[in-house]
Amino acid sequence: MAAKAPDYQPLDREGHSTVRVGDYLYMWGGGQPGLLGLLNNEKKKSMCSVMEVYHLRTGRWEQKPTTGNPPLGNPPLDVKSYAAAAIGREIFYFGGYCNHDNCCHNSLYSFNVDTFNWKELSPTTSHHGPMMKAYCGMIAIKVNGKDYLVVIGGSGPSSNNTPKQPGAQYSEAKGIASSRQRCNEIHFYKLSTGQWISPTVTGDRPLPIDEFTLTSINNSK
Repeated sequence: MAAKAPDYQPLDREGHSTVRVGDYLYMWGGGQPGLLGLLNNEKKKSMCSVMEVYHLRTGRWEQKPTTGNPPLGNPPLDVKSYAAAAIGREIFYFGGYCNHDNCCHNSLYSFNVDTFNWKELSPTTSHHGPMMKAYCGMIAIKVNGKDYLVVIGGSGPSSNNTPKQPGAQYSEAKGIASSRQRCNEIHFYKLSTGQWISPTVTGDRPLPIDEFTLTSINNSK
């Protein structure tokens, strides 16, 4: 009798996110063995163009190919320390660090869990939206029946970045590259119009912050 093949397990990784939609967990990207130091080649594209899927009912992992262009940067790079949140059957990915020099993003992508297709909603740019950053928090909210993504905090390069947000604070990020700074920016992304919104913030903002967990709690009790 042939030996039973072991259950599939994803590669070790760090700096990634796992998002639940229905009975499944979806895990993408992160720093993985074999990716460090690679810039733009087919191996990196192949490793970053799959989604790791965990079925909660059976306790089994499965690796599935994706279509479209995942948020790999330009040139294609693995992305880690991004922010992720789900709305319905879509998972949204913002920003992240390329694991290369001081390269951060402020792009926004969506991933459809039914079609396994990626779509770029907002490209990385130094001209508008949140600063190019990693280690920020993102949650999904609904206001007057409209879906929004809210991006808060994070850290990124202090040069060649978006204009500073009025009222936001920026400070040197201790313990990492001195050319990076933490922020307490707050931005909304309105899905129905595809626009970044810089809101007027009243009250006390948190201090510049990164590497934290932001969670939406719907049960007011």
